[in-house]
Amino acid sequence: MNKNELKTKLNLLVVDPQAYSLEGELIPDSIVLFNSYHDWVVFYLDERGGRNDEKVFASENEACTYIYNLFKESKKIEKKYLK
Repeated sequence: MNKNELKTKLNLLVVDPQAYSLEGELIPDSIVLFNSYHDWVVFYLDERGGRNDEKVFASENEACTYIYNLFKESKKIEKKYLK
């Protein structure tokens, strides 16, 4: 999966576009995907600019799949508790 495919899947999950950044923009309170040379870095950027739960992946596919699974799981939890 690449960034474009991920964006499409996140739209289908009805994820708020402000909840993620796929081009490396530093949007507070969001999941950020950042390409750093040969690595793909995923982290949560808190409201104070701190990087939390940072994970490094060797490929775009791995990073995008990780992000998709995060939001997919989040939506499952939302459905379970917000009925």
